[in-house]
Amino acid sequence: MKERILKILQTIVGFIIIGFGIAVTKQVGALNPWNVLNDGLSKTIGITIGQANTTIGIIILLIDIIAKEKLGIGTVLNALLIGRFTDMFVNLNAALGLLPRIENIWFQIPICLIAIVINSIGLYVYMSAQMGSGPRDSLMLVVTKRLPFSVGVCRMILEAFAFTLGGLILGGEFGIGTLLAVLCGGPCFQKVCKIMGYDVKKTKNESFADTWRFLKGYFGKA
Repeated sequence: MKERILKILQTIVGFIIIGFGIAVTKQVGALNPWNVLNDGLSKTIGITIGQANTTIGIIILLIDIIAKEKLGIGTVLNALLIGRFTDMFVNLNAALGLLPRIENIWFQIPICLIAIVINSIGLYVYMSAQMGSGPRDSLMLVVTKRLPFSVGVCRMILEAFAFTLGGLILGGEFGIGTLLAVLCGGPCFQKVCKIMGYDVKKTKNESFADTWRFLKGYFGKA
């Protein structure tokens, strides 16, 4: 039981890191592709970027269910929490003025690169807990397991699609950092996984059924 609680906490820490990374990139006008889509949807229907994150996450979650990818506690927490953490950091920054809006491209680029690393670390932290990948990352696993490409290439394909829909069709905000995210996001995540010795293709997420069997057996012995 203690091990699973720690894994859930690890999952949530990963979401907090990702939410922080999103808030940082928003201040430099260089959201990554998925968040360009979130931003585009938020502007189109008048909701926050965090609420848009949740809405799109639920839609992708349905696709994951159709693809029969294992879904777990982490999947639901992803859909519910990353958007909230993003809005929390955005609002906190607006209230305290910690990071001003940056328009200078020479300042944007290094900050964007830092944010890409932050996001990759956040992805690794929660995915390695294996409590269920989030909707978007479950989709990445679905594609990676079905195509003869590396996880980095599959992620680039999905993010290119998200950017096209969000930035070019819905009018989401994007900049040079978005291009950096498309080109560097996948390879950076892959590098983080390699450094940490984590093979995404061997991910065995704990499903709701697995959790239920564990709880049933645990309390049955109590």
